[in-house]
Amino acid sequence: MKYNLVMQSVIIQSAPVVSGAGRGRRIGIPTINVEPASAPKELTHGIYACFIFIDGKKYKGAMHFGPRPVFRDTETLEVHVLDATIETLPKTVDIEIAGRIRDIADFQSVEALQKAIAADIKTTRAMLNTHEEASEKHRS
Repeated sequence: MKYNLVMQSVIIQSAPVVSGAGRGRRIGIPTINVEPASAPKELTHGIYACFIFIDGKKYKGAMHFGPRPVFRDTETLEVHVLDATIETLPKTVDIEIAGRIRDIADFQSVEALQKAIAADIKTTRAMLNTHEEASEKHRS
């Protein structure tokens, strides 16, 4: 499978963590919300595979950047951290975007959104594994 990997990783440094509405946690997909103004101007709205660095530790993540049409809400930048529970939110995070998954989409229900997010997470895992393998080959 081929993925839309970012050749030069886009890095967001020292992005301030902000309070969210708590919807992600309520639907079983908690996120860390980041100040949307931290995103580079050239970054287009979409769903991305990323690495998020919290207190110096690297995690895999699925990132949403843009509006949330299902909730009729404004622009947000949020990362669902894979395979980890972050109990205490940091003040800032660094984000390395590895690839774009898809455009922002509207869904008829929260359940349809949850199914799409589950598919996005599956794609994110595969994309990040491919990214790490390519990085390892490049270092060798």
